[in-house]
Amino acid sequence: MSDSIRIKLPPERISSLKELQVLTKTQFKDISLLHLAFVHRSFANEDSDRYLSDNERLEFLGDSVLGILAAEFLYRSLPKGKEGKLAKLKSKMVSAPAIAKLARVYRFPEYLLLGKGERDKGEANANLQADCFEAFLGALYLDQGLESCRKFLTPHFQMMEKAVDDAEETKDYKTILQEFCQKKWKKLPEYSVMKEEGPDHDKEFLVSVVLEKNFQATGEGKNKRRAEQMAAKAALRFLKIL
Repeated sequence: MSDSIRIKLPPERISSLKELQVLTKTQFKDISLLHLAFVHRSFANEDSDRYLSDNERLEFLGDSVLGILAAEFLYRSLPKGKEGKLAKLKSKMVSAPAIAKLARVYRFPEYLLLGKGERDKGEANANLQADCFEAFLGALYLDQGLESCRKFLTPHFQMMEKAVDDAEETKDYKTILQEFCQKKWKKLPEYSVMKEEGPDHDKEFLVSVVLEKNFQATGEGKNKRRAEQMAAKAALRFLKIL
């Protein structure tokens, strides 16, 4: 039993924690660690004789676990990704809204123990949900190690990365750049493929876009259209339009 808890868990709590393990497809050796991950400070303060701690230390640990595994995932899945792109993707993947959404997928708010003052807003508070998710990761890390956390998070990272990519696809940077160039220089931007690498099923394109005179920007993508969009986006950023 965790040193932060002085109580024997009642049967109904053990039952709910078993449900939680089924939902998360995990099997904790120390179920008190899992329990502590769902003990909010407000709840522990109301029962300080039995609770020596709450889930904040686990949250601190889980935040680091989440960060390193997100960085590792992006490093491996985007071998040609620049540091700036990786940093932006990581920021979105580990953001409170993204993590809170995962917490709701696993129904974490239903298992979170809150004090009276927090109960009304607990299920709707994204920050509480995100904190709980990180605490769960911290508990999983202590109980089973980094590999179990990696196995748990990887499918979610894959979906998050795709969601970010899909969002980028919906933004038509080429049209924005074309309209700007026509208005400013009465000319259209010119795109050309500089490099094409990889097998047919996993190609990587490097495209350049040339604007007025010698101004040039480049972009990479899994297909020509995406690379052109990324080149247009780079040009718009240089022009301080984005």
